[in-house]
Amino acid sequence: MESRRLWTASTLVGLLSWSGVAYVVTSTDPALTVNRLAFLVLLFLGLVSVLSPLANFLHFRFTAAKSYRSNARRSFREGGLAALFVVLCAWLRMGQGLNWINALLLLSTLALVEVFLLVKSS
Repeated sequence: MESRRLWTASTLVGLLSWSGVAYVVTSTDPALTVNRLAFLVLLFLGLVSVLSPLANFLHFRFTAAKSYRSNARRSFREGGLAALFVVLCAWLRMGQGLNWINALLLLSTLALVEVFLLVKSS
């Protein structure tokens, strides 16, 4: 029951954040730093709300039925790390600093963080 409330709240946050992203993109001046920051924060919230249920579904789909345990905290962590990767890449792109090497270094750093957290929790 608790996870159902959690996913309902995630859906509500996702709808609000994606509508906020649409407002920022269509109605604000991108030259202002505040608008760029608002875009990145709303993009992060929207991506977390989409990627966390996706991570939960993938855990359910690719884990054996006997060993599957619904772990909302792990799903939100993985969704948050994936969203952080996308938002940091968008931020680097805004500053003309995104290239393949930076993206791969960022991806490997976030993957190592996830591996360390998985090892610590087991």
